[in-house]
Amino acid sequence: MAMPPGRPWAELQHDLLVAIMTRVGAPDLLSGGAPRACSSWRAAARDPLAWRRVDLRDWAALTSGRRAAGPGPSGARVPVHAALAGILDVAATLAEGRIEAVLLPEFADEDHLLFLAERCPNLQYFSLPSTCMTYDQFCKAIGELHSLKGMAVDESLINYNVLLHVHQCCPDFVELKVSALYVDEEMASVICNSLPQLKKLEIPSSDMPASAIITFLDCLEELEYLDISGYETSVISSVVLEKASRLKVFLWNSKFELGEFVDCSNCGEHNINPGEPCKCMMEHKVMDWLAGPA
Repeated sequence: MAMPPGRPWAELQHDLLVAIMTRVGAPDLLSGGAPRACSSWRAAARDPLAWRRVDLRDWAALTSGRRAAGPGPSGARVPVHAALAGILDVAATLAEGRIEAVLLPEFADEDHLLFLAERCPNLQYFSLPSTCMTYDQFCKAIGELHSLKGMAVDESLINYNVLLHVHQCCPDFVELKVSALYVDEEMASVICNSLPQLKKLEIPSSDMPASAIITFLDCLEELEYLDISGYETSVISSVVLEKASRLKVFLWNSKFELGEFVDCSNCGEHNINPGEPCKCMMEHKVMDWLAGPA
C-alpha cells in the first residue's frame, strides 16, 4: 500500500507551531526554535504566545554557545548576573508583556525579580531558588506583581511580614512551594496565618513533624493540594490521613518505603534497607566476632 505523500514541516499552521514552541526548551526558543530552522518556525518562536512560560533553570544549556556566557570583546566573560538580565530582557521584549511564569536559575537574586516586576506586570508565577534574599527588595518587587498567583521560594523567605505582604499585594495568590530542610509547627503557623487562602502547598523532601502537617490541614480551610512527599521521618498517622481526606490531592509518600520504617528495638535507628543491619546490630556482631567462639 502506497504511503501518502509527506508534507513539509514548514507548512504547519502558525498556531500549531506556536503550541509546539511553548513546549520546547528555552535554549531552542531563544535560538529561534531550533538551529537552522525555517522561517515559519523562527516566526513561531518569536510569537509572544510562545513566551508565556519561560524556564531558565538550565543555565548551562541556555548560555552554551551564546556570547552572554562566552568571552566578550576584551576577552573577559560577562558576569552571569548580567547575562541573565540580558536573557530576561530578550524574553520580556519577545513576550510583549504576556509572560505568565518564569523559572529562574539558582543564582538569580532580587534584582532579577525586580526586573521581572517592571517588565512583566502580568506575571502569575515565579520560581526563585536563591537562599540569600533582601526582604525589602523582595517585597518591593512583590508590590508590583498584583497578578501573582503563586511562587516557589527558599525557606529564608518564610517570614510572617514577607508573606503577609504577598497576601496584601496579590489578592489571587493561592499557590506556594517552599524548599526547606525542616518545617516545624511554628513555620507552619506562619504560612497559615499570613496566607490563609492557599489552595496548593508544596514542601517536598522536608523533615516535618505531624503537628506541622496537622496545622496545615486544620488552618488552611481552602487547601486542595498538599505535597509533603520525600520526607525523612514517618509521621503519617490515621489522624493525618483522616484530616487530609478532604483534599483533592495529598502526596505524602516518603522516599523510604512510603513512610514506613523498620526501627531497631535497641537503638531506635531507622533501618533504611531491610537487607542491611543497623549500626547497633553491626557493633553487636563485631563484638561477638572479637569475643570468639563461645
